[in-house]
Amino acid sequence: VGGIVNIITKSGTNNLHGALYEYFRNDAMDAPSPLAAKGFNKLRQNQFGATLGGPIVKDRTFFFGNYEGQRHTESPFYNSAVLNNIDAINQVKANVFSLPTENLNVTRGIDYDNFLLKINPSFSEKQSVFVRYFFNDQRSTNLSPLNDGFDLPSGFKNNSFRDQSIVGNLVSVFSSSLVNEARVQYAHRFFDFPTVSTQPHLEVSNVFTMGVNRGNPDFYGESRFELVDSVTKTLGQHTISFGGDFNRVSTTESFPLFYPFEADFGNLGAFLGTDFVGAPHPFVIFFERFDAASGFNEPSFDTSVYEGTSISSAVRNQAKGTLNHTYEGLYIQDRWRATTRLTLNYGLRWEGETWPSAAINNPLKNFDPRLGFSYALGGHSNFVIRGGAGLFHGQIPSPLLMCQIPSCGGLSKYPGRENIQDDLNAKTRLSAFGSDPFTMAGALSALLPSASTTAIYPSPALDAVIVRFVKNHKPPYGAQASLGIEMQPFKDATLDITGLHVRGIHLGSFYNVNQPDPNPVFFDAAHMVHDSKGDVGKNYYCPFFPGSDCLPGTGFGVIPGIRTPPFGVDFEADSKWDSQWDGLLITFNKRMSHHVGWGFSYTWSKGIDNGPNPSFVLIPQDSCCFNRERALSADHAAQRFVGNATLEGPTHLNAILNGWKLATIVSLESPHYFTKFAGFDANGDIFGNNDRVGIESRNTFKGDSYQSVDMRVSRTFHFTEKINLEALAEAFNMFNTLNIRFFNTAYGAADFCNLASDPAAQGCGPGSFREGSPNPSYGTPRAIFNPRQIQLALRLTW
Repeated sequence: VGGIVNIITKSGTNNLHGALYEYFRNDAMDAPSPLAAKGFNKLRQNQFGATLGGPIVKDRTFFFGNYEGQRHTESPFYNSAVLNNIDAINQVKANVFSLPTENLNVTRGIDYDNFLLKINPSFSEKQSVFVRYFFNDQRSTNLSPLNDGFDLPSGFKNNSFRDQSIVGNLVSVFSSSLVNEARVQYAHRFFDFPTVSTQPHLEVSNVFTMGVNRGNPDFYGESRFELVDSVTKTLGQHTISFGGDFNRVSTTESFPLFYPFEADFGNLGAFLGTDFVGAPHPFVIFFERFDAASGFNEPSFDTSVYEGTSISSAVRNQAKGTLNHTYEGLYIQDRWRATTRLTLNYGLRWEGETWPSAAINNPLKNFDPRLGFSYALGGHSNFVIRGGAGLFHGQIPSPLLMCQIPSCGGLSKYPGRENIQDDLNAKTRLSAFGSDPFTMAGALSALLPSASTTAIYPSPALDAVIVRFVKNHKPPYGAQASLGIEMQPFKDATLDITGLHVRGIHLGSFYNVNQPDPNPVFFDAAHMVHDSKGDVGKNYYCPFFPGSDCLPGTGFGVIPGIRTPPFGVDFEADSKWDSQWDGLLITFNKRMSHHVGWGFSYTWSKGIDNGPNPSFVLIPQDSCCFNRERALSADHAAQRFVGNATLEGPTHLNAILNGWKLATIVSLESPHYFTKFAGFDANGDIFGNNDRVGIESRNTFKGDSYQSVDMRVSRTFHFTEKINLEALAEAFNMFNTLNIRFFNTAYGAADFCNLASDPAAQGCGPGSFREGSPNPSYGTPRAIFNPRQIQLALRLTW
């Protein structure tokens, strides 16, 4: 948490200068992806652009412009579980659901055009000005909203994205010791993300999804005004800076979350209807109603909506909301040259946010003290010790908050939490329905066109609140401390060794406040579960539901329970989560000399958190005990190494050897870890995307290490003193190493089958695969990093 990024754009000069470039790739040069559809591996990319800078009025006014475009077509990749079962999936879609089948041979297009124009007029020696305009237009087709192998083509989306901004900056030098910099910006962007089909969202939990994707808004628009000013004053050995910034952001979002409905299945057999029920049966059905005049109680809708491509304007407009807010900051800092060896930096920053009164309480007490030092020990190796500590506040996750008005927030607050939750009610009604597998099979059939042209909503359904914020939601902040040394071990070389500690506090996510109490009755061996090490315990498992054994393998399986009707799930967004990251960073660089330059960076680190991410798979499994969620972070990688080397040829030796350059980058990273999911509603709280196996903690599935070698060969041809042409060839992942990015980690049972005292009762089937899993796709690749890619380019500069 926390960081500083400086973006510097080029400016014009008194001499006209510029560049033209073209980068090209296609599938004939690349290695095929093992996760592409059989016989369908397509790629063609052209990335091209130009820059031009020079004088408008010599010595007075300059310009710089840049244009870049891309034309890109590729074949998508898919989960190996999809590729191995696509025929069975399509057979059920066509013959049982009466829905269009999945065509894996669609192509994806990602095209964009952007340009930048910067003008630097000089009014006097004491004032410098620039005005910069930026325009970006992107058009994409058949995008995967998740981009992790999780969605099929009917869940893809098209995208039209346009971003524009204009910035004015004025630097005024009042004296040799007093400088002021002021900046003003206006920006507008819209993000149109229509669906390619309006088929219902059908998901095999933690494996794949198809139909309308619920993870992204259908439309997002934003206007932003920014004002920044800073003053720098030099007083002897002190350089004092102070200033502030103000941002006003106006947002509009359309988010029909569960349109036309969503059905989540516990495994592939439940989706195909090949298990004991004999028909497809989800463990939960979510749906959304839009008729405010009826109190959102319309009983049915026409199944012709499944035949559309993009969601209709009427539905979009009903599920649309606007939310405006501001955030602002003030700071003061001093850079003090205390001695010739010691420099101190210290300061204080204040961050604030203002929201409408119906939303959250305005967080206005966010003070961030910071202190840093640098001490030069000197000596032959020029030793320098650096350290620092401070707080860095972030912002409340506004996209999640903005979802409340279109659909996510529900029509009312949760009983007993009226003074805790905010007042942003939704403009549509979300509902959830869960029951035994046979009832669920009938409820699904009534929604599909195979039964009738009228889809009947399940009844009695419960209200679903997908996110409602607490009024006193706090902004996240990071507490950071570092200590390091820098030295020059030999000529033209630098070595930096730094230890870094970061603690994330008040991180945002959500949890189910309507989760039922656990059943106090069953403590026999059949109901005890394990972790993968063999330890035994009682999970938050089996809600108190009279007459239900609540074991997945006992005929009727887990019948979900609730705490307070008429709510099914009620996810409350709060700032209760935290994280910790500790790392040792070693960086060495040998500057180019005698035609050779090289370096490396190595990071040893450990990241721990309790799931601070507003994602369905990271919702706490047990709402009473967040401490059970504490584990290795999903972003944890124990070690990472990046090495680079550059070999330059001579410049004036002969026509054959002049201008060559060879460069390589070697990247190595230790495995990431993933969560072992049960794959269904094992704990009986209606929601099943976050349920783990037994008493297993988060992120215990060891993933794949990463190894990649990239290579570049280039040659520069000098036509004149100012005109040069560079030709280059690049190979990424040159040795075509298979690097798995994500795995299928849906285990398929409520306990580890090789450890359970009664495997059948825990949902274990006749098969036994990795770790005793009944799921043959458990542990197989869901997404991979790119195979070998080769790129050719030409760049002309003058």
